[in-house]
Amino acid sequence: MTEPLTLLHQIAGLDPATVTLQLLTPFATLGGAVVTCRTFYTEVRWLRADAETRVSLEQSRRIRRTWRLLAPQVGLAVTEPARPGRDGRPAEPKVRLPRIKVHADEFGVTVTATTLPTIGREAWQDAADDLRNAWGMQRMKISQPKPGSVVVRGFRREPLDTPLPSPLVRDDGAPAVEPGSLSCRDDVLLGQDEDGHPVRLNLAAGAHGLIAGVTRSGKSVTVNTLLAHASLMRDVRLVVIDPNLAAAAPWWITAHRVSDTTHPDQASELLAEIREEMHRRENLFWTARTDKITEFSPELPLLVVVIDEVAHYTRHTDRKARERFEAHLLAIASQGAKYGVRLWLITQKPSAEVLTTALRTNLSTRICHRVDTTEDYLHLFPDGRDLDITAADRTLPPGVAITSTPGTPTPVRMRAVHLPTEACWRINDTLTTTGHQVRPLPGTTDFTKAA
Repeated sequence: MTEPLTLLHQIAGLDPATVTLQLLTPFATLGGAVVTCRTFYTEVRWLRADAETRVSLEQSRRIRRTWRLLAPQVGLAVTEPARPGRDGRPAEPKVRLPRIKVHADEFGVTVTATTLPTIGREAWQDAADDLRNAWGMQRMKISQPKPGSVVVRGFRREPLDTPLPSPLVRDDGAPAVEPGSLSCRDDVLLGQDEDGHPVRLNLAAGAHGLIAGVTRSGKSVTVNTLLAHASLMRDVRLVVIDPNLAAAAPWWITAHRVSDTTHPDQASELLAEIREEMHRRENLFWTARTDKITEFSPELPLLVVVIDEVAHYTRHTDRKARERFEAHLLAIASQGAKYGVRLWLITQKPSAEVLTTALRTNLSTRICHRVDTTEDYLHLFPDGRDLDITAADRTLPPGVAITSTPGTPTPVRMRAVHLPTEACWRINDTLTTTGHQVRPLPGTTDFTKAA
């Protein structure tokens, strides 16, 4: 039978070598393009990476380069029995290695590997210490998200030890976000968990929340993040009740309503106004044919009600005033979410004397910085005894909290975003220069209203 290339030579008068070259040229060109694109992507990734990510990129290249030697040494290779060759002599044994893909980030590398017979998650777990030393990592985390693959997360540095600046301010502390450019549908970056993943909160999609922690645990900085985002959102009205003015001070002239009352009755009057607004919104259920308000605008804003030092009111010596306050609070907590109200409570001690069980069950987002006792921690996380983490640890650093949000139902350790009070004052200044001023500061006579 005539060979195909010889047949083409006979028909077209072409040399077989020339035919071969012409047939392979498109494939060679395609292969060159793939290599060029891969090189271009690698260079762009390097140029765009920060200093820490570049260190991880170097480590990822070393991991890929040394994998063939390392895998058999740490027991992550399968040696297949040698089969006799055509001449009857046994061939060399074939060694199979898991195929790996390596991704670098600022904290380390993520290696995704295929499984092999006898080389599954347990084998990777047994090799974890050897891999950690060979790859230069502080910590290894191994998981198997789906059959057939294993994910190995190697950490050069711990995310919980890494400060996380707020996206609301620049490096020099100047505001980085224009007033009104945010919406309640935009995610709020609360922090990053121990694996370096962002922990986010969505005010429009979420419900009520609680922030707890003793003095100097980092609680106030987390509160700053919540109040600053709410103040910059064009479809949010912020209401702050704060007997000590610690949280409310930067937002005194720009929040929709602010109260520094120390008596529960005055706070109850403000909560009663919130309930009246809820009642006015009832007609929207019929006109919109819904059982929950989900669309917000400057004309129909989301109401974010923040009460700092809530224990000051729920443990007040005036029993009747305390009970009236708690009745309003429970009504808003149990019904307010569907009317477009988001209630956030802040306390140093989340005990049963401060927050009743009926109230706590309506607080779906929980951020717990260091607290005094295990009982305080268990009031927020009833399953806490079964977890490997706790907020009652005296060594828990400031700014680290145990967090559970609708997006992270399992509690995680989180390094909270750092937004100091000084930055909040600068954000407030930006709000006032754009005409967003509701009331004057105490002791002034400038009654300029918001535009």
